[in-house]
Amino acid sequence: MKNENIKKINTLGKVSRIILIIMRIVLIIGIVVCLLSAIAFYFMPKSDVITADGTVSAQIKIDCEQIPSIIFSDDIIDLDENNIDFNFLGTGVKWFVEKNKVNDILTYDIEGKLDIDNSYSVILGLESACAFSAALCAVMLIVVIFGGKLAKALEICESPFEENVLKSMKRFAFSFIPVVILEILWNGHSVSSITTVFIVMVILLFSSIFNYGAQLQQESDETL
Repeated sequence: MKNENIKKINTLGKVSRIILIIMRIVLIIGIVVCLLSAIAFYFMPKSDVITADGTVSAQIKIDCEQIPSIIFSDDIIDLDENNIDFNFLGTGVKWFVEKNKVNDILTYDIEGKLDIDNSYSVILGLESACAFSAALCAVMLIVVIFGGKLAKALEICESPFEENVLKSMKRFAFSFIPVVILEILWNGHSVSSITTVFIVMVILLFSSIFNYGAQLQQESDETL
């Protein structure tokens, strides 16, 4: 008769394996779609495909008298003329903010301009984004495959301290390494990169804890 906790582990392993199979299919479809999109953008003419220009204006008024000074101060919002360049799409955006204060009314007059006169960087940005997405789906597929092996091991195990479970857990942790490398190459030391590193460390920590538990169980069995 199986222990109830082991039955729960087996059930969770089975459910996880089914979910990971679905994720594997979705990721494979994602890789194909992203690669086809990247190829399409690669062969697309780069010049004079996308052009845009336009302006926008807005006015923000703040009644400082109605807001407690401990919450709001007109020094908190410090806006001035800025040039913004979205490198991802090569889109040029310029916006100017003029600040005026009359009595307790703080006014911001905002004028903005959008300008795309050469679509080369736009198409190149979309092509790069699709290629990166395909690479990300590929490394995530590696994680899902090793996650599926861990789920399978948990589904059929008689104990979570079995050697097959421990090896699968460690391999699952190491499968995140390509994801970390790709995140750092694309985004640098971003929050998502740090989060992925943290996940790997947590899984490795659990793997070490389970290894220690397996040693204790083995010593207990030998004593008995």
